[in-house]
This record gives sequence, structure tokens and C-alpha cells, in this order.
Amino acid sequence: MKILHFDTDDIENPLGGGQPVRTFEIERRLAERHDVTVFTSVYSGCKRRQDRGRLRYRRLGFRVAPFGLSPHLTFLSAIGPVIHSTPHDLVVEEFTPPVGFCMAPWWTRRPVVLIVQWFFFEQWERRYHLPFSRWMRRIARWGNRYRHVIVQTEAMRRVFQTLLPRADCRIIPCGVNDDAFSEEHPGEGDCVVYLGRLDVVQKGLDVLLAAWENVCGPKNIPLVIAGEGPDRRVLEQRVARAGLGKCVRFVGQVGNSRKRDLLGKARLMVLPSRCETFGIAALEAMAAGKPVVAFDIEHLNELVRPPWGVLVPPFDADRFGRAVADLWESPRACREAGEAARRRAERYRWDCLAREQEQFYTEIVEGKPL
Repeated sequence: MKILHFDTDDIENPLGGGQPVRTFEIERRLAERHDVTVFTSVYSGCKRRQDRGRLRYRRLGFRVAPFGLSPHLTFLSAIGPVIHSTPHDLVVEEFTPPVGFCMAPWWTRRPVVLIVQWFFFEQWERRYHLPFSRWMRRIARWGNRYRHVIVQTEAMRRVFQTLLPRADCRIIPCGVNDDAFSEEHPGEGDCVVYLGRLDVVQKGLDVLLAAWENVCGPKNIPLVIAGEGPDRRVLEQRVARAGLGKCVRFVGQVGNSRKRDLLGKARLMVLPSRCETFGIAALEAMAAGKPVVAFDIEHLNELVRPPWGVLVPPFDADRFGRAVADLWESPRACREAGEAARRRAERYRWDCLAREQEQFYTEIVEGKPL
């Protein structure tokens, strides 16, 4: 198959997130057997053409966009002409903010697969005071040409089955690399770890610190916060004001090897997010044999649940703190939950998910009945 995959983000873009990681991990495996090109937006210091093994990357748009437009918008405007001029059997389109649909089916008679990893329209509307959700639903009514959709969770499938009732929606989630399966013994460790972007509103870090102020701090439970983001300074100031400096430590961004080492030394992980579309950080902790404490919110509660995780009613800081303390103070229960977490994570290995996605692609291109 000749596959064209359009993704605004790139794994080397400093502003990129989990979306381009999934694109790379799936498509590099498929590139061993198929002709795959990934098209991404430009970013500072990027090359227009780059090969990663057999997987080709090509970058579209203007580094300095005219009229103050975002490079992402110039990327979106380039998708159609590229599809029209490049031979292909299948087009893969990532669901992209701010309006979601990139309109790829309007440029080809070949099949188009829509992959949905990002899904935060309500949050965007609150932040920018623009009707992104209404735009998305209006485009969906025009976009009844989308017949093949890949989503991350059952909750997401229900939404897109309503938006695109004629589409076949498959659940193929994000995955984890084999080296994430740490050799450390599940349940053992000397700290609780948070791993993710330092964004107070989305990631619920204000609630996490409240849990430490009210419950975990008085018990001297150590917390390591790994990651960077716009709210690091605000969080550090709150830790200092609350007198939590002895048990809460910021370690900044961690690469793959440091992340594995950090998770290996942790006893459990906390993920206090207010919204998630999947929860890749939780999956990485599960692969390392660590239980996860999280709020019971849509999408995330399909990955984190008993017996390998603890779900707390949103967004109760005291109950969250007590759930952490209960696990921390029960090494045997923590170890057993960690063992269950590792077993659950086995089904999310990238090799397995890539085969599942390749099978979906093959069914579509060969026109097999769905």
C-alpha cells in the first residue's frame, strides 16, 4: 500500500505531544511492508525532508506564515494539493484543532482514515471564547464522506458514531514500547511520581497539591513532579507557601532513560487530570509495574481501574490524598496492584497495535465488507 499520513505535529517538535509519537510508532512499523509518507507542519529548525529508517517525513507550510497565520494553518491549507498530486492507496488524517476535520475526503477518491487522538473542544472554547464545538459539528454534517475512523476509547467511539453515523469506528488506542516494561519489582519504590505537562487546569495539579497539603504532606509521603509547562513557577511558589519543600520535588523534563529510571524507583503514580483522551503516562507507569491513582473521568477510566488502579470521585482532593496514602502504607496491596497493572499493559505493546491498524487499513483498501 502507498499511505499518506497527515499529522500537524512531529516527534521532534518541542511543542509536540503524544499524538506524533503514536503516528511514528505505528507508521514506522508499517513502513517495513508498505510505502508510507508522513506529512507534518514545519517548526523551528526542522528539515523539509527527513527519513527515519524506511519511514519518510515531509513538512508542509511556512516557517514564518504570512499575515500572522499559524504554521499549522498553512499546513492545513497545503493538505489538499498534496493529496491531489501524490499517488496513494490510502490517506490517513489526524483529527486536528481547532475545528477537527482536515477535509481530506474532498481531495481524493481513495479511502480516508480519520484518527482521533485529540478531543478537547470544550476546553478550547473556554480558553479562546470561540465556538469550536459548533464548527466541528457543522463540518461533520458536511463531512459524511468520512467512513473509517480510529478512536482511543469507547467514550470517544460513542461521540464519533453520533457525529458520523455512517462510519466504521474502531478502537485502537495508544501504546507503549517494549523497553517501558521495567525490570524493577512492582510495588517497590521510595516516592510517588507525577509525570506530565505542568498545566494546572487540564492536569489538575492544583488538586494534587491540595491533596499533599491536607493529607499526604503531614504523612511525609514524597512526591516527585516530572515535566515542564507554563505553570511550573506557579506550582513551585505554592509548594513553598505551603511548606511542602521537604516532600515535593520538581525534576523538570525527563527523557526516555530518566523516565524509566524514575518510574522504576516509584512506588505508585498519580494522574489528577481534569480531562484526558487516553492517559499515556498512566500506561507507561502500568508497564513499569506501578499502580495509578486517578480521578474517575471519561476516557481515562477505561485505562485506569481496579485492580491495577484506584479511581477517585472528581475532583476531591482529600479523597485523592487518602487513596494515595492507603496504597503507600500498604506495600503488599501496592505490589499486587502493580503486578496487575503490568499484565494489563501487555495488550498495549506497539507491535500488537500496529498489526491491528494494518489489518484495518488492508480491509479498507481491499474493500472487504465491514
